[in-house]
Amino acid sequence: MKKNKDLKKIPSNVFSRGMSLFNLTVTTGTRYAGLKFTDLFSSVEEREKRLQEFFLEQASFLVEELGRLKGSVMKAGQMLSVYGEHFFPPQINQILKSLQANTRPVVWEEMERTIRSQLGEEKFAKLEIEREPVAAASMGQVYKAKIKETGEVLALKVQYPGVDKAINSDLRSLKTILSVSHLAPKGSDFDEIFREIRMMLHYEIDYVREMEQLRWYQEKLKDDPRFIIPKVFEEFSTKRLLAMSYEDGIQLDSSELDQVNQERRNRIAASFMELMFKEIFEWRMVQTDPHFGNYKIRLADSNTVHDRILLLDFGAVRVFPKRYIEPFAQLVHSALQKDIQANFEAGLSLGFLREDDNEKVRELFARICFTAIEPFEKRYLSPQCDGSEEGADPYKWAENKLLDKLTELAKDALFTFRLRPPPREAIFLDRKMIGTYTILTKLKLRMGPRTLLEKYLAPYLKP
Repeated sequence: MKKNKDLKKIPSNVFSRGMSLFNLTVTTGTRYAGLKFTDLFSSVEEREKRLQEFFLEQASFLVEELGRLKGSVMKAGQMLSVYGEHFFPPQINQILKSLQANTRPVVWEEMERTIRSQLGEEKFAKLEIEREPVAAASMGQVYKAKIKETGEVLALKVQYPGVDKAINSDLRSLKTILSVSHLAPKGSDFDEIFREIRMMLHYEIDYVREMEQLRWYQEKLKDDPRFIIPKVFEEFSTKRLLAMSYEDGIQLDSSELDQVNQERRNRIAASFMELMFKEIFEWRMVQTDPHFGNYKIRLADSNTVHDRILLLDFGAVRVFPKRYIEPFAQLVHSALQKDIQANFEAGLSLGFLREDDNEKVRELFARICFTAIEPFEKRYLSPQCDGSEEGADPYKWAENKLLDKLTELAKDALFTFRLRPPPREAIFLDRKMIGTYTILTKLKLRMGPRTLLEKYLAPYLKP
C-alpha cells in the first residue's frame, strides 16, 4: 500500500467537518445556480446536454470530498445509493454508488492515537500491531495484531476519530447538499428514510452492541459447520474498538475461488442463501450490509470436510417486527404463485402500493416482484437444494443477469413511482437481498432452490 494514496488526516471534530460540508454545499449550490442561470438563454436540447455535463463534472468532485470526510456522510451516501432509483437521476445515483470504492486508508499515525486512547498505554503495550491496515471502510479500519504474551492473532476494528460525534450534523449537511442541488424530494417520507439511516449509523458505531450481536450469531450458528464467527477478545474491546480473532480466508472476488468446481460453489452459494432466509424469516434479525468485504471463504483442505463462510461484520444488524415479516412473506409467496391480486394486497399492506394506484403502477410492481423471484420458479427446481445436484435446467445466476433485469425495472419505477420512497423496513431488506444476489452471481450459482425458500415461507402461510 503506497503512502501517497493514504489520507493524512480526516476532519474529525464537528466544527471542522461542518465547515468542510458547508463549503461543499456552497460549491454545489453555486454550480447548480450557475447552470440554471445559463439555462435561461438556452434551448431545451442545450439545457438537457448541459445538465448531463453538469452531473458528470460533479461526480469526481463529490466523490473526492465525501471520500475525504469518510464517516457517516460517506456511509449514508452508500446507503442512499442502494435506493437512489426512487429519488435521483441516474448520474447522481452513480456518484453515490462510486463511494463504495472510495475507501483510501488513513495513515497509521492518525489511527494509532485512537487505539492508544481507547486501550490505554498498558493494554496497548501488550499488542504488536501491524501498521498497514488489512481493510479500510467508511467508518473505520481493520488492523492485524498479535497478543505478545500468548501469540494469538487479532483483527482490530478501529473507528475513525470523531465519527460518533458527527453523525447528526453529517446527515443534516448531506440532506442540504442534495436539497440545494434540487436532487432530493421534499416531504416526510424522505425525512423518515434519513431518520432510519441515522439510527443504523448509530448502531454501526456502537462496537459494544456489535460485540453482543456477534455473540448472538455465534450461539445461533454454533452447530452449523458451514459458518465461522470470530471470537471476541473483550479485554481489548471498547465502544470504539473491537478486537476479534483474525480469521484466514480468501475474498469473494478472489481468482482462487473461481477455480473451485461448480458443485462446491453451489454449496457455498446455497449457504449464503439459506443464511438470508434464516435471518429474515426465522430469526427476524438481519445483517443488512452484505457486501464482499464482510465475508471470507475458508476452502476445505485435507483436515476439513466443508468449505466455510467467515462472517466478519455485525454492525448493521437490524431487528424486524413480525408484523412486517408476515406480509413480506405473503408478498414473496404471491410472486412464487404469480398471483397478481395477492401481490397487490401484500404490496398494499407493506406500504409499497396505495388503494388509488392505477393498473400501470400495479402491473409494474408485480413485474418487479415476479422478476426478483425468478430464480425460484418451478422450471428451475433442483432435485435437491443443497447443491449436490443441479437439476435438468438449473437457474444460471451469472448468465441470466438477474441484477441487470432488476436495474432496468428500477429505471421504469423511477418514473412510475416518482418521488415515492419505499417503506423504511424495505430499504434494509432490499439491501440484504440485492447484496446476497450479487454474491450468488459472483459465485456463478447454478441452482433454483424453490423448496428451500418454501421451507422458510411455510410458517407464515395460512393453512
